[in-house]
Amino acid sequence: MAGVSGVVLLEFAWPQLVRLLPGCGFRRMTGLYCPGCGGTRCTDHLLHGDLPGALAMNPLVVFLFSVAAAVLGIAVVREWQGRRDALPQIPAWLAWLVTGCVITFALTRNLPWWPFTLLVPH
Repeated sequence: MAGVSGVVLLEFAWPQLVRLLPGCGFRRMTGLYCPGCGGTRCTDHLLHGDLPGALAMNPLVVFLFSVAAAVLGIAVVREWQGRRDALPQIPAWLAWLVTGCVITFALTRNLPWWPFTLLVPH
């Protein structure tokens, strides 16, 4: 119930909130896209159910939201089952894999050639 309330609140408060947020400082200082560039607009598209628009803004954020939703879903099911270990243990290799994906994404989205230009927020 709290999650639904939060999404509804964000749906109504989001347009005003987006205007108050500053732009990406990393992009402003370096001219390069950070892994989070386009994340706010991606979240806005996800809140409106526009998956293609969200993927166009930042596919990494969509992927990370999916992973977070899966972990949360597993935790909810385990809690309903009455298990003490409701939150699943994240193996170290998975944490390193996600870190590697974020770094690779940050590097490849700044390459100026065709398949990589699709990773730039547009």
